[in-house]
Amino acid sequence: MPPSSTQPSFLVVEDSDEDFVALERILRRANAPARLQRCTSAEQVLAMMRAPLIPDRTPPELPSLIVLDLNLPGLNGRTVLTAVREHPRFKTVPVVIFSTSSNPQDIAWCYENGANSYHVKEMDYTAFKRGVEMLVAYWLEAVRLPPASGSLPASPSGS
Repeated sequence: MPPSSTQPSFLVVEDSDEDFVALERILRRANAPARLQRCTSAEQVLAMMRAPLIPDRTPPELPSLIVLDLNLPGLNGRTVLTAVREHPRFKTVPVVIFSTSSNPQDIAWCYENGANSYHVKEMDYTAFKRGVEMLVAYWLEAVRLPPASGSLPASPSGS
């Protein structure tokens, strides 16, 4: 499916080329209607978030979903999650933690600090693939994501 402005976009924050390529391949084979953007470090995400808005210009499109690895080089995924939840434009973007850590303390910390879900990256490709397919089924089929533009309607349009 060709990219379009109505197509959800995923910001994948992942330093592992192997994991990113596997994720991308699984999404493509599943015909998942999502555009992917990648950052390989927390610093890249923070720079994107700090980019100034230019008056009289449409603000850059927000991702529909952030898929965040916790174990990044330099600043880690915790820094990104905290910054996203504090940022006026990004704070409503759902954040899915996609990490190799199954440590209960990591999981608890992420939920306490605003993660919308926590998926453990499996080392076995078949299990990894199944995890990505479940993530896609949930976030692209079962729920409604916020508008990709980042703009919110002026008033509710019903219940």
